[in-house]
Amino acid sequence: MIVIKDRQINKINRKTNERDLVELSGYVAYTYKKYKNDVFVWVNGKRFEVKNQIKLNEGVAGLNAMTIQNVETGEFTVVFVGTDKKQPMDLITDIQLLGSAEPEQVKAARVYFDRMNEKYGVHSVCGNSLGGALANAVAVHHKNVRSVTLDPAILPEGMVKTNHEYQNVTNYFTKYDGLTRGELGINLGDRFPGRIYQINSGVPYFSRAFASNHVGYNADGPQYIEIGKKGEPGYGKIDIAADEHIVTSIWTGEPLYGGGSGRIKINKASLDTLADALGSQVLERLNRANDYIHNANEIVASEKAQRARRLAKLEKQFETIIEDGFARSPMYQGIATGGYMIQSVLDHLEQRLFTLDVCIRSIESIIVSPPVKIAKFIPAKNLGLSGLIEQALRYVHDLRRHFDQLGHIMSKIAKHEIPRLLANEATGAIDAVADAFYKHEVLVGKNNQKLHHQIEAYRQQVRQVGKSFQATDMAVAAGIRSGTAPAKQVSVQSSEVQLLESSKDLPYKTKTKAVQISYAKSELGMVLQNEVTPIVAIAYTALTALEGISESISAVLKIAGHTIWYSSLPTMLIGLFTDWDDQLNRKIRSATGTLDDFADTVHDLRKGIAAMHAYLPNLVSAYAPFIENAIFNNSRYADVITYNGAAADSLEEMELLFTDIVRQFSSQEAKAINALESQSKKILKNISRLRKDVQRGA
Repeated sequence: MIVIKDRQINKINRKTNERDLVELSGYVAYTYKKYKNDVFVWVNGKRFEVKNQIKLNEGVAGLNAMTIQNVETGEFTVVFVGTDKKQPMDLITDIQLLGSAEPEQVKAARVYFDRMNEKYGVHSVCGNSLGGALANAVAVHHKNVRSVTLDPAILPEGMVKTNHEYQNVTNYFTKYDGLTRGELGINLGDRFPGRIYQINSGVPYFSRAFASNHVGYNADGPQYIEIGKKGEPGYGKIDIAADEHIVTSIWTGEPLYGGGSGRIKINKASLDTLADALGSQVLERLNRANDYIHNANEIVASEKAQRARRLAKLEKQFETIIEDGFARSPMYQGIATGGYMIQSVLDHLEQRLFTLDVCIRSIESIIVSPPVKIAKFIPAKNLGLSGLIEQALRYVHDLRRHFDQLGHIMSKIAKHEIPRLLANEATGAIDAVADAFYKHEVLVGKNNQKLHHQIEAYRQQVRQVGKSFQATDMAVAAGIRSGTAPAKQVSVQSSEVQLLESSKDLPYKTKTKAVQISYAKSELGMVLQNEVTPIVAIAYTALTALEGISESISAVLKIAGHTIWYSSLPTMLIGLFTDWDDQLNRKIRSATGTLDDFADTVHDLRKGIAAMHAYLPNLVSAYAPFIENAIFNNSRYADVITYNGAAADSLEEMELLFTDIVRQFSSQEAKAINALESQSKKILKNISRLRKDVQRGA
């Protein structure tokens, strides 16, 4: 067991630690161009002096690096700079690392280290990306030199020896870095020497935060990613600085990964350190989580308040997409809200048939009543079209009923079925996703506040026990001097730490929206299949039949205008016949014009209904993006998940801290420490419970 005495703590904390090396790797390394030798750099309150550097185009094989010294402790560190996209040799080296040969820049890095090590005596190396690979390439050959990297590139095949532990190397992988995730995904993990720890830095916005997710920092400006837009509900910032997400021991500064830190001696000084850290490290993380949870809940509350607007927009989008499904024919405008336009079109068809019937009767009248002088030369004919006209009228009447029914169904879907797409009938929630998240976020927010009060009370207890320890030590010393019995061990009254209530909402976690979308698409699909498709098919059949009737009438009229009505007429009657024939053909042309208008309208209607018939199987897919956004705005839903993920990350870091606190307090003889251990375990359990609840929405 390693025991670190309190007088050593401050000295240890001033040493260059892994958090410092991570910030040097991901932030300072990329700003090296502005530094000159003997310039001071501040990292985590520590002052470092630049002693040597190789800048762009100065280094062999494109190497960029700097050597700095911790002014207070005298430690020297070589910082290797990552890929510079403007430098071709860096890009070439990145590719060469995939192979087995040692790239020239790796060789140059080792030479530079040897030179600096001979001159100064280097304690550590560090770097990000390509810089991380260069640092590790040095460390695998110098086991007395510590290497700390951030999202490093792999080493060439064969450089990392199998079954070698490389205790001097620690690699930190940020949560959303694409490079290291990709390298591990293709089974190249054996080309990283030493330990690998994941830290909760970054956000899942690869388009906006790709660079910061990889290097762990913003190149310029403050170290956070903005979520949402200023003035919108839930606008806020998520802290991304990688070193701040490395959880270290409250007492020793050692990273709390892979088994925790060394054991410390519990005394007043260590308890005071704990009491201070509960405010600066624990409650600060809890407050950060609370801000994230609050912002997430603001977004949810805003979405919930806008249900009516979202629903109205979805209904309007349904009307639009239905009308677009009819090949965007103007004849079908308003079909989803009663179909008034289609009714006027049917009125027009009916009127055309009435007009056509009059024209045909007039034609027949001319045919059967020619001038007396030529009557004996003209055979009497009946076109026989009255039956077709009556049949066409019946089809139009049927279409009126069908389209009236179709408009009624479309209107019913828009007003009654569409709202069901947002609802959960099983729970009675009219806004399923927003309601579920709202209830969940409210409970999580309350539990966060309860946990804050519990930790604050615990902090006071720690402070009280520290004072009691001091009083006891003084009493024991006085007893020794006076020869009296030593004072009894101190005890502390344990205030009750109530177990937090777990959330019963979000049973499908972040899939809650996906489940609702699946339900909505299924329900809408069934309604369309069962109620709309049959009527559309019937209307299509009726319009096809009407087109057939139009063609039949047209054929008869063409025959009526071209049949030779006489075989031979006396020359003296030719002029009289011509006048009669012209009158007949004028009537036929009039009827044909009316018929053509009727046929064109029917054809346009059939094209529209045919388009809808073909469109219906795909209508749900086309409508799905509108459904998704109406159930819960896509970008805002992503923001809620991002906030919850960041909050869960903060709580996970608190778990690491309290796990170490419980371990430090375990196996102690003092009753007061036993009481604190008991309280620590209860709080740790609540932190874990709250994290799991928050994680449900992350």
